[in-house]
Amino acid sequence: MFTYNFKRLLNLIGIVLFKKLIIALKDGDITKIREEIALHIASFRLYLLNFLLNIFMIQLSKKYSL
Repeated sequence: MFTYNFKRLLNLIGIVLFKKLIIALKDGDITKIREEIALHIASFRLYLLNFLLNIFMIQLSKKYSL
């Protein structure tokens, strides 16, 4: 379970933010990194939504262009 959750975390925030998180945990101040991680996750969700919408529109245009 640990490996699965760890891999999920790395896929969600990436290696760079994970390294920053570890340093922040070591220093005892995670307020700044929390905001950065939240912004990263929110921007990724918007990117994914736009990506899926573009795929959906391309499929519709191909289907009805015949």
